[in-house]
This record gives sequence, structure tokens and C-alpha cells, in this order.
Amino acid sequence: MQLLEYFYNRNNEIITYHQRKFNLPQSDKILLYGSPASGKTSLVLDYLMNYDSELTLYIDFQDPKFQFYDMMEEDIETFIKANEIEILVLDHYEHEYFEKLPNVKKIIIVSNNFYNYGKNFKYLNLPLLDYEEFFSFQKRGTEKQIFNLFLKQGTLPQLALQTTLKEQLFINFIKSHFNDSEQRLLSVLAHFNGATVTTYQLYTYAKERYKISKDLIYRQIKKFQEQGIIIFIEEFKSSKQKKLLFFDFALAKYLSLSQGFQRQFDTMVALSLIKHNIYFKSFGTLGYITHQNYLITPAPFESEEIFWKKAHNRFSSYKQADIKKIVIITVNAQYEFKIENIEFEALPFYEWVVINDEE
Repeated sequence: MQLLEYFYNRNNEIITYHQRKFNLPQSDKILLYGSPASGKTSLVLDYLMNYDSELTLYIDFQDPKFQFYDMMEEDIETFIKANEIEILVLDHYEHEYFEKLPNVKKIIIVSNNFYNYGKNFKYLNLPLLDYEEFFSFQKRGTEKQIFNLFLKQGTLPQLALQTTLKEQLFINFIKSHFNDSEQRLLSVLAHFNGATVTTYQLYTYAKERYKISKDLIYRQIKKFQEQGIIIFIEEFKSSKQKKLLFFDFALAKYLSLSQGFQRQFDTMVALSLIKHNIYFKSFGTLGYITHQNYLITPAPFESEEIFWKKAHNRFSSYKQADIKKIVIITVNAQYEFKIENIEFEALPFYEWVVINDEE
């Protein structure tokens, strides 16, 4: 009970919190999940501030005291009854730590991974920041200045509000969330961000640079997929080929020298499609094709004249794929034209994401 008393009396107030566009579902049983550092803990702690602290019990399974103490669900239930707890939060919870979940009026489980607890639970997957949220976090600056900051800082919520050197914050984030072996794998994955690659190719590249077993790296890759740290996007022309996307384009650039601006911009566009729940496949080097047969093409600096010439050269590929419209994502340029029955529209990234957000 000593450990439970510690958590019950612990001060869980957060000094500053910037409101996200996500709220916890209306349910007595909730699983909040998402990649590390997506802001899950802050969202829950902000939610708890609406309730009397004496009615809540927040347990953090990453607390170092768990190295020397254990906790049984029977002890929690006894404690809940004795203190009339109404809301129980299990943060950084590992599935099946308890044989059965404690009985309480309201339970919120917070995890990096998704677990299926059945129909009685409501589920919220909390992503990293999209551009609109990042924009809302900023207190000042023009749209161009904020967009340039977004490119540098990336999508981790803690970076959007910090003025500290981002490299130091990246180091802190990596060291606090990943062990040494996982940190090395992150660098490998960042190197292949935006590339079509197999798990075996990742293993081959990794083993040439550090000592790693095939079984371990496959387990780590699977874990990173489950946590949303990497995403494999199916190729339109071949379902066997998949393009790797790293969960944060700025962190990928920090971890690898392979991430030039084009790859960074390309990843930014793809992650925006994912965060707006738009289903798509990779269309080789030409962009991403959506379920509406729209081709989303990242072309940050191409003028209308240059893209018009390229479009004519690629037109047969567009026709074969039955492309209905091509949306060209740029940094600043805006133009439109038509070739036969295919419409071409170029939009700056920060305008395009706003349009997607409204759909």
C-alpha cells in the first residue's frame, strides 16, 4: 500500500498545457495510445485537473519506484474502495501487467501500444502535431516564419513550445524513450526514411554497422510499427513493395545525413495525409495516390513552367493509373492548368493542409 499512497498523494498538476484538438472520449473505459512523446500524459493530467484530486488515482508505471516495488490489482481495488476513488489512470501501462483490470467507476489506460480491450472500451489514438496544431501553439510570427519553424522543429509537441536548442531536446527525447539498441536502429530507420525498403534490407544495413541479431531487429521494427514510430506505405504498382515513413521528419533529419529537403518535404506531405485519415498508396517517386485517384505530388520549388514540362513527360503514367486530378504541394508557388481531362493544381503546403483539415 505504500506505493499506492505515494501515487495518491503525488502532485500531478501541470504548470503549462496547450490545448490539443483532441479530447478524451465520453466513456468509463478508455484506452489512450500513440507514439512516445505524442502528449498522452499531458492530455490525461489536464483532464484530471477538472476533478477533485481526492477522487482520482494516477499511477505511472514508468516511475522508478517500480524497480523495487510491485502492485497487485487486489491492493488497488482495496485502496479504491477505502478512498472512494472514482477515476483510475494507468499510465505507461504494459498489457497484461494485471490478470484483470481493477474494478473502478472510470478507468483510463495510457500506452504507446494499441490493445483490444473489447467493445466496452473507447479508443483514442493521439498523433504528433499536424501543421494546424503546431501553428496554434505559436504566439507570434508570420505564416511563412511559422512554416519555416515547423520544418526545423518537427511535430513533437514538446518542441513546438520550446526555445531551447532543438538538438539538445532531440537528444533528451531519444535517451529518455529508447534503449541503446533502439537508438541505433532509429538512425538506420531515419536513413531509409522516404525510401522503398524491406525489413531484411534494414537488417542487412544495420548489421554492417553494429552488432545486432536478426530476431532482435525484427522484434524492434515490429514494436516501432505498433507504436507508430515507423509506417510502411504500400506501393500502388506493387503491393509487395513498401515505402518507409519515419514518424517525425525533423527528427529523421537530425538522425541521418540522407535526409535532404526534398525527402523531408515529401515525408511532411505523407504524414499530413495520414493525420487527416486520407487513405493513399505511394506512387513511386511521383507522390501519393489517394482513394479518389488524386495524385498528391510534393514539388517544393518547381515553377509552373517546369512542372508543365514534366507533366507532359509523365502523362502516360498518369493515364495508366487513371489519375483524376494532380495536386502539387509547394513551398510558396500557386498555379493551375489542365492537360486533356486531368486538372493540375499547385498549392503551398500551409494552404493545402488547411483545406484537408476542413474536409
